[in-house]
Amino acid sequence: MGEAAAAVSSESGEGKREIWIKHYSSSHRILLVGEGDFSFSVCLAKAFGSAKNMIATSYDNLEKLLEKHSTARIHLDELKRLGCTLLHGINVKYIHEDSFLKVRRFDRIIFNFPHAGHYLGFGENNEELIL
Repeated sequence: MGEAAAAVSSESGEGKREIWIKHYSSSHRILLVGEGDFSFSVCLAKAFGSAKNMIATSYDNLEKLLEKHSTARIHLDELKRLGCTLLHGINVKYIHEDSFLKVRRFDRIIFNFPHAGHYLGFGENNEELIL
Protein backbone atom coordinates (compact mmCIF):
# COMPACT_ATOMS: atom_id res chain seq x y z
CA MET A 1 0.00 0.00 0.00
CA GLY A 2 3.10 2.21 0.06
CA GLU A 3 4.42 4.92 2.31
CA ALA A 4 1.73 7.41 1.29
CA ALA A 5 -0.90 5.12 2.78
CA ALA A 6 0.47 5.10 6.30
CA ALA A 7 -1.95 3.76 8.88
CA VAL A 8 -3.45 6.07 11.48
CA SER A 9 -5.10 4.57 14.51
CA SER A 10 -7.35 5.92 17.22
CA GLU A 11 -9.40 4.55 20.09
CA SER A 12 -13.15 4.37 19.67
CA GLY A 13 -15.57 4.88 22.53
CA GLU A 14 -15.78 1.10 22.93
CA GLY A 15 -12.00 0.77 23.42
CA LYS A 16 -11.48 -0.84 20.01
CA ARG A 17 -8.58 0.48 17.98
CA GLU A 18 -9.71 2.01 14.68
CA ILE A 19 -7.15 2.04 11.90
CA TRP A 20 -7.35 4.37 8.90
CA ILE A 21 -5.58 3.74 5.58
CA LYS A 22 -6.32 6.72 3.32
CA HIS A 23 -10.10 6.46 2.68
CA TYR A 24 -10.61 3.13 4.46
CA SER A 25 -11.20 2.45 8.13
CA SER A 26 -11.11 -0.83 10.01
CA SER A 27 -14.60 0.09 11.25
CA HIS A 28 -16.01 0.41 7.72
CA ARG A 29 -18.01 -2.39 6.14
CA ILE A 30 -15.98 -2.89 2.97
CA LEU A 31 -16.94 -4.75 -0.20
CA LEU A 32 -14.15 -5.48 -2.68
CA VAL A 33 -15.42 -6.53 -6.10
CA GLY A 34 -13.59 -7.96 -9.09
CA GLU A 35 -10.47 -8.95 -7.21
CA GLY A 36 -7.75 -10.62 -9.30
CA ASP A 37 -5.31 -12.48 -7.07
CA PHE A 38 -6.70 -10.82 -3.92
CA SER A 39 -3.38 -9.09 -3.17
CA PHE A 40 -5.06 -5.73 -2.50
CA SER A 41 -7.58 -7.30 -0.13
CA VAL A 42 -4.91 -9.12 1.82
CA CYS A 43 -2.75 -6.00 2.04
CA LEU A 44 -5.65 -3.98 3.45
CA ALA A 45 -6.60 -6.77 5.85
CA LYS A 46 -3.05 -7.09 7.16
CA ALA A 47 -2.84 -3.33 7.70
CA PHE A 48 -6.08 -3.50 9.72
CA GLY A 49 -4.98 -6.66 11.54
CA SER A 50 -8.32 -8.23 10.64
CA ALA A 51 -10.64 -8.72 7.68
CA LYS A 52 -13.84 -9.32 9.63
CA ASN A 53 -15.23 -6.08 8.19
CA MET A 54 -14.50 -7.14 4.60
CA ILE A 55 -16.20 -9.15 1.85
CA ALA A 56 -13.93 -9.78 -1.13
CA THR A 57 -15.27 -11.14 -4.42
CA SER A 58 -13.97 -12.41 -7.74
CA TYR A 59 -15.68 -12.60 -11.10
CA ASP A 60 -14.14 -16.01 -11.75
CA ASN A 61 -15.20 -19.13 -9.89
CA LEU A 62 -12.58 -20.51 -7.50
CA GLU A 63 -11.23 -23.09 -9.95
CA LYS A 64 -10.74 -20.54 -12.75
CA LEU A 65 -9.29 -18.01 -10.30
CA LEU A 66 -6.62 -20.44 -9.13
CA GLU A 67 -5.88 -21.35 -12.74
CA LYS A 68 -5.37 -17.70 -13.74
CA HIS A 69 -3.50 -16.43 -10.67
CA SER A 70 -0.73 -18.55 -9.18
CA THR A 71 -0.52 -16.24 -6.14
CA ALA A 72 -4.23 -16.33 -5.31
CA ARG A 73 -4.19 -19.42 -3.04
CA ILE A 74 -1.81 -17.90 -0.50
CA HIS A 75 -3.81 -14.65 -0.45
CA LEU A 76 -7.13 -16.46 -0.04
CA ASP A 77 -5.73 -18.54 2.82
CA GLU A 78 -4.48 -15.40 4.58
CA LEU A 79 -7.82 -13.63 4.10
CA LYS A 80 -9.68 -16.62 5.57
CA ARG A 81 -7.29 -16.62 8.54
CA LEU A 82 -8.03 -12.92 9.06
CA GLY A 83 -11.82 -13.46 8.96
CA CYS A 84 -12.68 -12.19 5.48
CA THR A 85 -15.81 -13.41 3.71
CA LEU A 86 -14.83 -14.65 0.24
CA LEU A 87 -17.24 -15.00 -2.67
CA HIS A 88 -16.43 -16.25 -6.17
CA GLY A 89 -18.34 -16.14 -9.44
CA ILE A 90 -19.76 -12.69 -8.67
CA ASN A 91 -20.57 -10.46 -11.64
CA VAL A 92 -20.75 -6.89 -10.35
CA LYS A 93 -23.35 -6.07 -13.01
CA TYR A 94 -25.81 -8.39 -11.22
CA ILE A 95 -24.67 -7.87 -7.64
CA HIS A 96 -28.08 -6.44 -6.70
CA GLU A 97 -29.56 -9.88 -7.46
CA ASP A 98 -27.15 -11.86 -5.26
CA SER A 99 -29.12 -13.19 -2.27
CA PHE A 100 -26.18 -12.76 0.15
CA LEU A 101 -25.01 -9.31 -0.95
CA LYS A 102 -28.30 -7.56 -1.72
CA VAL A 103 -29.32 -7.48 1.95
CA ARG A 104 -26.04 -5.93 3.12
CA ARG A 105 -24.98 -2.31 3.28
CA PHE A 106 -21.42 -1.09 2.88
CA ASP A 107 -19.47 2.01 3.84
CA ARG A 108 -17.01 1.46 1.00
CA ILE A 109 -17.17 -0.51 -2.25
CA ILE A 110 -13.79 -0.94 -3.92
CA PHE A 111 -13.57 -1.88 -7.60
CA ASN A 112 -9.88 -1.41 -8.41
CA PHE A 113 -9.64 -2.76 -11.94
CA PRO A 114 -13.01 -2.91 -13.69
CA HIS A 115 -13.08 -4.75 -17.00
CA ALA A 116 -13.27 -2.26 -19.87
CA GLY A 117 -15.59 -4.54 -21.84
CA HIS A 118 -13.61 -4.37 -25.10
CA TYR A 119 -13.93 -7.53 -27.18
CA LEU A 120 -13.21 -6.28 -30.69
CA GLY A 121 -9.85 -8.04 -31.02
CA PHE A 122 -8.00 -5.34 -29.08
CA GLY A 123 -7.49 -7.20 -25.82
CA GLU A 124 -7.26 -5.42 -22.50
CA ASN A 125 -3.49 -4.99 -22.77
CA ASN A 126 -3.79 -2.68 -25.76
CA GLU A 127 -2.29 0.67 -24.75
CA GLU A 128 -4.89 2.56 -26.82
CA LEU A 129 -7.58 1.40 -24.38
CA ILE A 130 -5.78 2.52 -21.24
CA LEU A 131 -6.41 6.17 -20.43
